[in-house]
Amino acid sequence: MNIAVIGWGSLIWCPGSLRIKTKWRKEGPVLPIEFARISEDGRLTLVIQPSSAPQRTYWALSELAELEAARRNLQEREGCPLRKIRSYPPGSADEAILPTVAAELETWLAKHEKIGAIIWTGLTTNWNEKLTREFSPDDAVRYLEKLDAERKQTRLIYERAREYVRNAPPSIQTEVRTKMREKGWTDSKLSDLLFETEADQKR
Repeated sequence: MNIAVIGWGSLIWCPGSLRIKTKWRKEGPVLPIEFARISEDGRLTLVIQPSSAPQRTYWALSELAELEAARRNLQEREGCPLRKIRSYPPGSADEAILPTVAAELETWLAKHEKIGAIIWTGLTTNWNEKLTREFSPDDAVRYLEKLDAERKQTRLIYERAREYVRNAPPSIQTEVRTKMREKGWTDSKLSDLLFETEADQKR
């Protein structure tokens, strides 16, 4: 059986262990996709999100002809529970598929008669779980802006800490400063105007 793998996020540019025998094709099913899931490393990732604007997905043919083997292969790449690897037509153990999604997949399959089944990653939004509120695109933008502000703040803290160590006067050669110099932090050259000279003392 020919099995289509549907993708719309990092699966496209980083397939990893996913076994596909074609390049990604542009005319995948049109599904409501949005950056509505917060990953373990803090990134916003794309998932099917009801009421979101429809987006054209991508598809490729799996190297595997057996549905469960193809699902397990996609699960391995995604690192999620097998029950989150969805298929259409749905198996007996599949969770309910949104009616609008099911209708689109049915229509798409009808136009691709050589395809026997579709598989995809069925992770959903975790906004409420992570932030204790419902997802909205405006809130996603605020989340990304907060990440950017925190990144800048973290960079500022790092730069100030580095500056303090590097700007210590030359006679202050502590063990920490020595070890950081070994890691590439060069000592700053402070201006001679900061220090009293013998000539200054004679005035």
